Amino acid sequence: MTHVTRCRRSSLAWEAIVGLARGCFTSPGFFLFTTILTGWVLAPGRRTVTGMICAADPERKRAHDVYHRFFRAARWSTNALWKVLVLHMAAVLCPAGTLVIDLDDTPYKKSGRKIDGAGTFRDAVRSTRHKVVYATGLNLVIVTLRVSPPWGGMGQF
Repeated sequence: MTHVTRCRRSSLAWEAIVGLARGCFTSPGFFLFTTILTGWVLAPGRRTVTGMICAADPERKRAHDVYHRFFRAARWSTNALWKVLVLHMAAVLCPAGTLVIDLDDTPYKKSGRKIDGAGTFRDAVRSTRHKVVYATGLNLVIVTLRVSPPWGGMGQF
């Protein structure tokens, strides 16, 4: 297989994966989402919005503030986007239909008047059986899909 063929196949695969999310956005919003997501993949170092813009739109086809406004004011739903992503991942990675999900929560020290959902939560890491420690901030819930790699089972740790 030639380099050009591999690049074309990779490009088509990328377009297919990103295209799954098309229904979650308006037409202009989907274009911005695609550009930002491409920049997220291509950006070296920290993935800031400015870094993603530089990586995905080096010719500056759109104004810088358009990308920042996308996160603040565009019509799209993270719930709908996650639903599309999770359903696709489950279908591809767990074709037998058995999903193994890991779930954990962790406090994140971020608080203030404008932080939605901030509160006081038990800090499981710093607490002991006899002493309970509380942390102020957000309680982030992390959900992962456990996948068995096709090249073998889990290694010994």
